[in-house]
Amino acid sequence: MSEVSIHPAPETDGSDLAVSALRFARRVHLGQYRKQTGEQFVEHPIAVARLLEDSGYGGSLIAAAYLHDVVEHTDVELDEIRERFGPSIADLVDRLSEDPGIDGYADRKRALREGILESGGDSLVIYAADRVANMRDWHKVAPEDRPACGERLGTTLDERLELWTEDLEDLHHHDPQTPFLGEIESELSALKAEAPPR
Repeated sequence: MSEVSIHPAPETDGSDLAVSALRFARRVHLGQYRKQTGEQFVEHPIAVARLLEDSGYGGSLIAAAYLHDVVEHTDVELDEIRERFGPSIADLVDRLSEDPGIDGYADRKRALREGILESGGDSLVIYAADRVANMRDWHKVAPEDRPACGERLGTTLDERLELWTEDLEDLHHHDPQTPFLGEIESELSALKAEAPPR
């Protein structure tokens, strides 16, 4: 597989911070691939940033979107994010990173969601866009291959659908005007419709 992203970077709002964050994400995620699709990992944060940009967001929020998986999936530590990109972006990345000390796939996901709901604000917006991008990745996997995809991630399709359902319900309960709720609902409905009968 090629080590260079085949997709052009989305247009940025001109923020030097966002451009620097994209370059950094490309470098530190180099050689990593999505377990769902086999695509280069950096395509995922790019997809999240693109969703946000298409909805009118910019600046530091886009930078944080590019960086949101860096601490969780690479050897980069939060202090380096803080030094390179400032405390506000480092704080967002921290909120969007799972706690590796929590055992169990579902428990980690639920703890992350709980923290996001408590903090709200920009982290909630990025989290919601991340749900959409994740579900769209699962759509790229043929329905018959999704159970194996779940195994690669340490979960099951049923568990993943349950967690996304909880995401939708909790985000809606937190604020019915949360961005991307419509997209989450649509993507989730399509995945459920394609799921094998229990």
